[in-house]
Amino acid sequence: MDRQRRDGLKHISVWAGLVAAGPVWAQAPGPRSAAALSAIVETLTGAKVEAIQAGPLPGLHEVIVRGKVLYIDDSGEHLIQGQIVEIAQRRSLTAEREAAYLRATTPVLNLKDLNLADAITYVRGKPSEGRVLVTFEDPRCGFCRQLHTLLDGMRDLTVHTFPVSFLGPESRALNERIWCSGSRVQSWNEAMAGKPVAGAAACEFGALDRNMALAERFRVRGTPTIFTATGRRFDGVVGLDAIESALASVG
Repeated sequence: MDRQRRDGLKHISVWAGLVAAGPVWAQAPGPRSAAALSAIVETLTGAKVEAIQAGPLPGLHEVIVRGKVLYIDDSGEHLIQGQIVEIAQRRSLTAEREAAYLRATTPVLNLKDLNLADAITYVRGKPSEGRVLVTFEDPRCGFCRQLHTLLDGMRDLTVHTFPVSFLGPESRALNERIWCSGSRVQSWNEAMAGKPVAGAAACEFGALDRNMALAERFRVRGTPTIFTATGRRFDGVVGLDAIESALASVG
């Protein structure tokens, strides 16, 4: 959530910079190949084009970058960021395409495939088969603190939290203190309660780097992101009933 708002502002500043910078390629008449159009988009965005195909309107190509749909015209002279809406049905073709692409390309999280040594694990009550959650959380995220309070009220629940640093260097520094502390669970609880976490001796925290890569693999864009052991996903804080229903369906 917090990261999504920050990413939106960053995205705006990137496009503003592109406008100020002006053209970055020589103009050429006529339509360009998909490879040439992809190269233009990658130059502008600094990111790899994941897919390119004919767009929903004549003369437009749909280009996917970082899971987001952009459009570029045949000539490669205009790059468009925004929603194409089918007025009759009042539906966003862009949003539908992004959702379909993410479903098709995002792997399903499975507990048995995870390295739980990179997580902070705590149990509420007694361990119970099927009553397991995997979360990606930033220790400075307000919504994560709400989730922590919510989960405190659940019975016989095991939570594997992969700490990530979406909110910048301060989050990373706090994660390092938590990871190197004598009790990661206690330090995490203190951070979730808004309490200061004391400094600790230096330790190896490659797990924090691996967690960021793991979040990218599963396209985790904001915190908290919650999964059941079999991959049911919730983006953000949801109600207790929704979580209990998802856990009950785990076979």
